[in-house]
Amino acid sequence: MIARVVGLVLALTLAAASANSAEAQQAVYVLCQDAGVLAVIDTQVDEISARIELSGKPASFAIDAMSGDAFVTQPETGKIVVADLKTHDVVRTLDIGGQPFGIGIDHSGKLYVGDWSKDRIAVVDPLSGAISKSIPTGRSPAHLVISEDGSRLFVANREADSISVIDMRKQDVIKEIGVGHAPFALTLTSDQTKLIVANAQSATLSIIDTSSLAVVSSSETRKMPYGLAVTKSGSQLLVANQASGSVSVFDASTRQLRAEIKVGRYPEGLAAIQDGNKAYVANWFSATVSVIDLATNTEIKRIKTPDGPRVVLAFSPR
Repeated sequence: MIARVVGLVLALTLAAASANSAEAQQAVYVLCQDAGVLAVIDTQVDEISARIELSGKPASFAIDAMSGDAFVTQPETGKIVVADLKTHDVVRTLDIGGQPFGIGIDHSGKLYVGDWSKDRIAVVDPLSGAISKSIPTGRSPAHLVISEDGSRLFVANREADSISVIDMRKQDVIKEIGVGHAPFALTLTSDQTKLIVANAQSATLSIIDTSSLAVVSSSETRKMPYGLAVTKSGSQLLVANQASGSVSVFDASTRQLRAEIKVGRYPEGLAAIQDGNKAYVANWFSATVSVIDLATNTEIKRIKTPDGPRVVLAFSPR
């Protein structure tokens, strides 16, 4: 398993983490862009338990599972803000320039940052902010995901209608894969054999075989699919549909629609916690997070958040 937790680049991020008797209590982290806040949700009671004040307009974040730090991108300032999730303090700021958006962390702790303005992935030292390499991508790299074994990095290029596949050992692009219009979110299936891409403007999902690196199928969605998550069991695929204010629940293998759940306005980021019971959806325009019971596929609670929640991640704090 990859030792680092990769974060997406939505305008707000939710992070959820599992906990059993031997682990820390599970938490969900919600990145609220308009308020400049990283909110912490206690998933035992589904209430906000803490908030971390950030400067600027944060876009996305990733969590380093070893250090317990969150790395938050700020496209407007060209900076990455680093927050300690144990103390809830901002501990440093990395100035990398450009417009950093999507972000991921590899096994060694290096940051891989999608630079929206320079059409590249910047490889960044997490302590100094020094850029060791720039890897060219398609236009406007948005979200990205690293495979569990750390061998591949997949990047959604929103304005190029493509996915860049990067060999992590060589740190070079090995293939560009054409997909639908305006790919934004992407996720790997639990067995790592398929990459699922949400094409926001064509209202489709592109399914890519991670061995052949070819699109093997596509599925229609509601308008403006902007968020994706796969449940821990690997059986359910969740899609956040901005235009319809809903979450679609698909069979992850067949992509057959199982349920359509109404949530708040303009849902974007979402995550399923690792116990498999609940999912959390960031409703950008409603300034709320919808809590979904995955057994019944119903919304069971709506949590008020700071303005502009957009991205969601799952993480177990130490």
